[in-house]
Amino acid sequence: MYEFHGWATIHETTEETDAGRLESIVKNIQDFISELNWNNGLLKLYPANGIYHLSVGGFLNRKTSEVKDIINLYQFIADQAPGSYGVLFTRDDEDIEGYDNEFKVLVLVRGSLQEKEDSFLSPFVPVVEDSD
Repeated sequence: MYEFHGWATIHETTEETDAGRLESIVKNIQDFISELNWNNGLLKLYPANGIYHLSVGGFLNRKTSEVKDIINLYQFIADQAPGSYGVLFTRDDEDIEGYDNEFKVLVLVRGSLQEKEDSFLSPFVPVVEDSD
């Protein structure tokens, strides 16, 4: 099972939410999302009190192309709107690199996407679930 949960706040620059291009940036992000033809979980960009917010989340039977789509979306946001910030938590219980018992965290900040270790829900067993 592959699970993912994330959010992002869209800001055009680190100085200003909207420096004059936010409308076109939001349209570009909406177009990117539309091209994904997403049917697997939550993927929504919406305004809240004048600021755009992205919410994503879901469970997949295995790590498929949709995983790459979500990561590419976060990178696209970093490139289009470097003032944006947010996180994406992922967990793949079939990971072959030794991360099958922990979440990975991608942090969107200052135009970059950085992988960080999770200290809140990992290791999944025994923090979240008990062993068999």
